[in-house]
Amino acid sequence: MAKYQPERAARPPRVPLAPAPSSTSAPEGMERARALARRYLPDLVILHAGIALAADSEAALHTRMLCAKEIRELAGGIPQTAPPAPPPRDEDGDGGGDRS
Repeated sequence: MAKYQPERAARPPRVPLAPAPSSTSAPEGMERARALARRYLPDLVILHAGIALAADSEAALHTRMLCAKEIRELAGGIPQTAPPAPPPRDEDGDGGGDRS
């Protein structure tokens, strides 16, 4: 036997309203976001350094590596290094030289 399901109320469900904007223009909002980022950036760096570099950190090795990479990206001055690409190989195996 099916359970009794009462009819839903005649009014539609209430939809939450959007919050009021915190700034009057986009440039003002960006400036406020930058100021907030500058305020919390030192704490963020200290947190990542504590996780990545502390001798008694219980974080997994992968987490420590990710925190170290995040510190590097926050610093911005250290470019990511990648090994050079290997030279293309010839199909005929003659080394690519023209021998006469």
